[in-house]
Amino acid sequence: MTRVTDAVARFTAVFDDVGRDAVARELDRRLPHAEVTALRDAGFTRVTVPEEFGGGGEPPSVLFALLAELGRRDPNLAQLLRSHFSFVDRTILAAPSAERNRRLEMLAGGAIVGNATHERSTAKVGSLSTTLTASPDGLRLDGTKFYSTGTLFADVVSVAAQDEDGALVAALVPTAASGVDVVDDWRGFGQRLTGSGTTVFRSVRVDERAVSRRVVGGPSHGGAFVQLVLLAAVAGIGRAIVDDAVAFVRNRTRTYSHASAATAREDPLVQETIGRLSGLSFAADSALTAAAAGVDGSVAAQRAGVDGDDLREIIAPIEAATARAQLVVLPSVLEAATLLFEVGGASAVDTGLALDRHWRNARTLASHNPVAFKARAIGDLLLNDSPVPGWWSTGEA
Repeated sequence: MTRVTDAVARFTAVFDDVGRDAVARELDRRLPHAEVTALRDAGFTRVTVPEEFGGGGEPPSVLFALLAELGRRDPNLAQLLRSHFSFVDRTILAAPSAERNRRLEMLAGGAIVGNATHERSTAKVGSLSTTLTASPDGLRLDGTKFYSTGTLFADVVSVAAQDEDGALVAALVPTAASGVDVVDDWRGFGQRLTGSGTTVFRSVRVDERAVSRRVVGGPSHGGAFVQLVLLAAVAGIGRAIVDDAVAFVRNRTRTYSHASAATAREDPLVQETIGRLSGLSFAADSALTAAAAGVDGSVAAQRAGVDGDDLREIIAPIEAATARAQLVVLPSVLEAATLLFEVGGASAVDTGLALDRHWRNARTLASHNPVAFKARAIGDLLLNDSPVPGWWSTGEA
């Protein structure tokens, strides 16, 4: 754990700074542009970029540990960087090329990458309405995306589209390019500050070098990676629940005539509740750590040239471990977010404390990939040796 401990110590100051006004941002719905800039300036956005390109060179397991600590301060910040760190991971593992080098140098220079994958369109599952087509003056991108998490804060955005042959492609587009419109219209009751709204592309010119074909069905830990980012954010919420519960009880002066002690902090029933909250957070942390460890092995194997079925055998248990982690992290933290209110009376529901944000944020994160689907997949694995799905898409049935 020394590497994790050292990394957390290195970023604690900036995490504390960006988390200091988290409750005020929540209450005022103030987007964290300054906080994202502070994280960039501190080197956090390039923490996994290889050292030879000017990054921190940290493995995924360290990143997920850091994201949990960032989520402890503000889970919005942890989630909104999900597509950025996923893009870094994909770029690190891409075949050597001048374009790969260019992208890694761009990331080491501080560029932040956003997401434009999912749509609210008539496109069926597995297909997209967003198109990349040829024109007399080059490639043009057209389409509308939703759930564009992080794009409001990004310099470039990775856009999933279909080309004229119907192939799935990814186009890397500057968010300031002509024809790109990033809209702050995310209205979820939780994770309100992640910039997860609409992005519109109207005849946006795209450099051919910025287009790559999306590989579907090949062995990749990409699905597990993006899910582990969400689980890290939720585990961070679990830690914040314990922090807030302890702070609330220590400062509480009111009590009840029928209480079990003179003060809340001496009351064995309140102490029991704090202990249960700590145990639920510990379960979430442990599941996250266990699942995240496997991704390091996958990265090392791929950088050593392992591919095909050999790589698939390495990745399969990572997908299963990530699915199992969902079955622990999400219900543990959601339970803790409700149990939290047992430590105090009506004062605990004061809107100024915003303790309800923990449940709303955890519930929103948990809704991304429903737990029931993952539980069924694990059951199918154990009963019928069916691989846990490593990637998924959304669309009309």
